[in-house]
Amino acid sequence: MQYFKTLFAAASTYHDFTAQAEEKDIEALKQCEKVAKAVRNEGELARLPTLQTACNILVVAEMWCPDCHKNLPAIRRVTQLAPHVGLGIVTREQAGEAFMAHFKLEKISIPFAVVLDADFTPLGQFIERPKSAWDEEGKVKESYRNAELLADTAQEIAAILYRAEDASRTV
Repeated sequence: MQYFKTLFAAASTYHDFTAQAEEKDIEALKQCEKVAKAVRNEGELARLPTLQTACNILVVAEMWCPDCHKNLPAIRRVTQLAPHVGLGIVTREQAGEAFMAHFKLEKISIPFAVVLDADFTPLGQFIERPKSAWDEEGKVKESYRNAELLADTAQEIAAILYRAEDASRTV
């Protein structure tokens, strides 16, 4: 889709996006980067290095956001493990009204990661927190607050990539 292709072309790299942050946000991000770096290509993530389907992940994020501090490093880790997957990051303002209209949103919850195929067609998305971040009462778990569920974020993104890979093999 042309809109997502144009938006991805204007997106920042992880390094450029995070370099613009305030010092307190950079410190929070660095703590989560350490945890994300420990996420290995084993278990649910073992297939990432073998993926052949070219995809991109477009993330809407803001550097002041604690959920972005946690999940951006995990999403980046997926792209480090999967050689044919690119990463671009934009702000809510850059994503704009067309993004909200496409996903039928009144507001963009962040981070909002969209996995795009080679033609920039959305294949799936990750929004704000991994599913495992919520307890039975609908409250955010302490383990999520402590950045202990970054592997879950990586696994949710990987699952979308795996579906894309599997679908490309059946065509």
